[in-house]
Amino acid sequence: MALFSPSNDNAFLGVDIGDSSLKMVELKKKGKRVYLSNYAFSENVKKVNFTKLNDTGYLAKAINKLREESNIKAKKVTASLPTFAVFSSIINLSGVDQAGLKKAVEDEAKKLIPLPLEEMILDWKIIPKTEKEKEEKKTGTKVFLTGSPKKLVKKYLEIFKKAKLELVGLETETFSLVRSLLGNDSANTLIVEIGANSTDLTVVKNSIPVLNRSLEVCGTSVTKALSEKLEISFLEAEQFKMDLQVTLSDKNQEELPQLIIETMSPIIQEIEYMKDFFESKRNEKIEKIILSGSGSLLLNFDQYLSNRLDIQVVVGDPFSRLYYPKEIKELLKQVGPKLAVATGLAMRNIFKKQ
Repeated sequence: MALFSPSNDNAFLGVDIGDSSLKMVELKKKGKRVYLSNYAFSENVKKVNFTKLNDTGYLAKAINKLREESNIKAKKVTASLPTFAVFSSIINLSGVDQAGLKKAVEDEAKKLIPLPLEEMILDWKIIPKTEKEKEEKKTGTKVFLTGSPKKLVKKYLEIFKKAKLELVGLETETFSLVRSLLGNDSANTLIVEIGANSTDLTVVKNSIPVLNRSLEVCGTSVTKALSEKLEISFLEAEQFKMDLQVTLSDKNQEELPQLIIETMSPIIQEIEYMKDFFESKRNEKIEKIILSGSGSLLLNFDQYLSNRLDIQVVVGDPFSRLYYPKEIKELLKQVGPKLAVATGLAMRNIFKKQ
């Protein structure tokens, strides 16, 4: 959906490559303002699994087809790496100065990563000490470590080279979500990304993911359950799921049909487990839960969770720091959650401090 006509030198494109979907967000920077310039998505592609497909030419054509159909002009791309393919961990180092940091990180990585380091591209970020840690004068250095397989990175380089696009960055979906949904908010937050094929849960502390879990239960699980229960097709069940939101009366807006509660129960239980685990181990509170992904808009799920867990639960808005025509605000509320990763990717070279 084209909103503005950006010039290529100040336009940035985020490309989120999912299992069966492609999602793009184009941002335009003008002075100190960042505008939502365009977005596009292609979902439920049943014939292929994009994240596991080795045909880089096919992927390049699919990306360009979506770009051209949507009139996206930006050629500077940041793309997502699938979370399941990238290793990440927080490591604690003691007695290490700046000069010895690289070797210390690599030594720890050898112990943690199940592949030879020669096959990995390592990246790390020093985690700043909290005010409490400073007051207690705690020594040592915490480092957030990530490792990406070189074969995977090479594949993505080939894809965008064939698409004749400039790949300026690669990162995991988690960091993109933190950037688009949290920004500079340092509150302890549980992000729940309910996608079409999986659900990823991440506890974020000071903008750093400190706890991650993945589940197979997802938005598609609810659609399948409705399809079987009502004896209708998958597409009819998908439409029925969306229509339920509209048909509920105001007095029932905080309720969920029992079938959906039963289907989503593994996600609900995992949210409760991660919240309790973090709070008991860290002696700190999770301050809020942010829902994202296509399944986050499911039938008042945010209100149901908030009541059940007695915590603030919101559907994330990745466009909250962007400028766009006010007349499309309601539309963006519907598409925003599924475009949170792509938005965070596009932001990477604009909001560089995050």
